[in-house]
Amino acid sequence: MEMTGIDAMLADVRRRLGNASAKVERVALTSAGELIAEEERSIVAVSDKPSGTHIQDDIYVTRVMRKEGVKYVLVRQTKKTSWRTHLLEFGTSKMSAQPYKEPAFHARKGAALNIMVETFREGLRG
Repeated sequence: MEMTGIDAMLADVRRRLGNASAKVERVALTSAGELIAEEERSIVAVSDKPSGTHIQDDIYVTRVMRKEGVKYVLVRQTKKTSWRTHLLEFGTSKMSAQPYKEPAFHARKGAALNIMVETFREGLRG
């Protein structure tokens, strides 16, 4: 899932700030990712069994990555719990789905976009 609509603002930030835009972009992406990660942590179902690491405790935001010129962050889990996230998200033959990734994204994408816009504005102000 991705958010679009800030391309013009990002181009303006890069044009005005030059090399300093990298820090502003990193802060904006990380802040927006953390907001979505917090929502995931609040939604995800937690087992009442005291065994191992819960998915809720393992959700984190990656460092900023780049693919084909596009910068992004991922909200994910480590290998300890990532193998079982699809079981919650999509369910099994014996368990109904308890999705948390997509609902968290849709619940916070507007707020995450606002955080990015505000971070860019602050970066342009100086």
